[in-house]
Amino acid sequence: MSSRTERVAGPACMAAWGAALLVLFLLNRHYDLAYLPGWLAAFGRALIGRPPIGTDGLLQSSGGVIVACLVVVAWWGLGSLSFRLLLPSAALGSRALDWSTRALLGAGAWSTIWFFLGLAKLYHPSAAVAAVGVGLGLAVWAWRNEPPAPTGEGPRPRLATTLIVLVLALGLLAAIAPPTANDALMYHLALPKAFIGSRSLGEVPYNMASYFPLGVEMHAVWAMLLGRVGGPRMGEAAAGATLAAFGPLVVLATYGWARARRLDRAWSALAALGVASIPSIYFVVAGQGVDVAVAGYSALALVAAGRWWATLESRWLRLIAAAVGFALSTKLSAVALIVPLTVAVLLRSALIERRGRSPGQPSAGATVMMGLGCLGVGILLASPWYIRTLIWTGSPLFPLYSTLWPGHAPGWDSGRAELLDALLQVYGRSSNALDYLLSPFSVSILAQPELPRHYEGVLGPGFLIGTPLVVWAFRRRYLDVDLRLAALIAGGMFVLWLLGSQVVRYLLPAVPPMAVAIAASAAAATVHWDPRAGRLLRGLLLATAVANVLVVIAWFAELNPLQVVLGGETRSEFLSRRLDSFPYYETINHDLPPGTRVWLIDTQRDTYYLERPYFADYLFGTYTIAQWIREAGNAAEVRARARALGITHILVRHDRLLDYARSAVVDDAEPRALNLERLEMLRVFFFQGTRLVQGGRKFWLIELPG
Repeated sequence: MSSRTERVAGPACMAAWGAALLVLFLLNRHYDLAYLPGWLAAFGRALIGRPPIGTDGLLQSSGGVIVACLVVVAWWGLGSLSFRLLLPSAALGSRALDWSTRALLGAGAWSTIWFFLGLAKLYHPSAAVAAVGVGLGLAVWAWRNEPPAPTGEGPRPRLATTLIVLVLALGLLAAIAPPTANDALMYHLALPKAFIGSRSLGEVPYNMASYFPLGVEMHAVWAMLLGRVGGPRMGEAAAGATLAAFGPLVVLATYGWARARRLDRAWSALAALGVASIPSIYFVVAGQGVDVAVAGYSALALVAAGRWWATLESRWLRLIAAAVGFALSTKLSAVALIVPLTVAVLLRSALIERRGRSPGQPSAGATVMMGLGCLGVGILLASPWYIRTLIWTGSPLFPLYSTLWPGHAPGWDSGRAELLDALLQVYGRSSNALDYLLSPFSVSILAQPELPRHYEGVLGPGFLIGTPLVVWAFRRRYLDVDLRLAALIAGGMFVLWLLGSQVVRYLLPAVPPMAVAIAASAAAATVHWDPRAGRLLRGLLLATAVANVLVVIAWFAELNPLQVVLGGETRSEFLSRRLDSFPYYETINHDLPPGTRVWLIDTQRDTYYLERPYFADYLFGTYTIAQWIREAGNAAEVRARARALGITHILVRHDRLLDYARSAVVDDAEPRALNLERLEMLRVFFFQGTRLVQGGRKFWLIELPG
């Protein structure tokens, strides 16, 4: 295609491509935008129907945000010192990138410190206050030595900035509300609460998530310890706000990365908006998740990798090592970052071998040794988490990859391990070559929230719209070497994601580099195409962001956390309308006698709100009862086994367990008569000689006989 034809056809093709994907995206929002008018109406009625603000609740929420701000400033303080040690006299090229890098480095360093404080059984408010004091002192010292901020050029992109602030504010409001997301109730906040109760980083019986790397959850421990001075609700809000802080940091890092690549404010803001507006970014932030933190550390690693590739200066390897280590300390899925970085190191060495080295450059062999050595240092930095799990279970990867490296812990066996492996394969739509080929379209357009077969989230159309633009700029060499490398690594991460568990939030680390590459490609198109192409491409990227923001607004309106954050709605009222099990937990906590031990059956082990001793299966909440029913001769044997474990009460999700079509005790491979016999045994176990303490259409709280 001639350059004249390209200048004419390029904008027209992009306009048609973008418009088609936008329409398809909006038409496919069956589970959110279709309900937006009704959710907004209910949201408005709730605000009008009662005073939206209550003094006590507002003070608790505000106090939690203030605590989180202190923690983040402490991150920046220690991160500033770490930055000086890792990259003396280095310039990242952007104040936004510089500040976000310091905060992320500080968060990783403090996380490691809190790991060892937990091993020393020092989870105490005094330790949290001392840590904040040290962090604030370092921040003051760094601020006094901070050079003046450079003067920005160009007008401020008001619409993009407004949309960024809007989605980040909605995420923060949802994050400081009482938690309702499954993972937060099971471990992101439930484990920090348990660690504080024992004052140590110990095993939490029957909760396999306690063996995961929990680097970001350490900040929830820190924030809870500080916030609880003002009450449990303030500690809860502080933990949520602290985890939510990784969202703005990732957005700031994306903006700073674009500015460092010499993009103007408008294109840089669009890159940042492309990240901030992703519905799954909001979902993770609002749900007190950790995957956005992995995206932040991945972005730092790729920024440093680009600088190292271009200059071969060893100081950038130190930043790569730190970023890789902190990413692996957050989640094992960060391995998807290490593989393409390893390939990049080998390719850089091969280029030196092929072209010869310039004066002052290391040899090909030295390049390989230094590059792989830096990745090894990163793994070593994260290793305390995996060594701890190895000592406790016999496998550093426990409970994952049981066939590769089996591990053992109370409440876990080979049957549960097989179920977990099978569960991880449920996510996503890819089962054949065509599915894999269409996966970018599926994850961008067809994906839906909280539906495993639909990736349990959605990216939105922006990245799919921008990918052809990146391919064009890549082929024309309009992207500098840093962004070409970042785009290739992001593509490699996507391929690795396809080969694993296809959950959208596991793909988020590939988002910042693609956002910057798309913005840079669009900026190049404005120069090499018709001048009007710039307005067209800006309009397309803004339109995709607006579509994403509408989805975020729908999710926020459905949750409706504003009143509980402002204090107009009590914590109990909010949780009672969001969690069907919460009223039963209230009865267990306040009405049952001392010595109570509750067996949770089919409740997903969401134990954050439970204050009494309990027994529960991890993730597979019907595993034990199904096994016992299959092994027992009658209901009395099941009851005797339960009483032998000290169980006095049962909280059961009966609507599924007693439904033949959905029950875990039914095995379709066995005769129907046998399955009916097992269901009858289960009914006898629940009803014969027991007392129904509280019941409803989903749950029963049952007292077992002595």
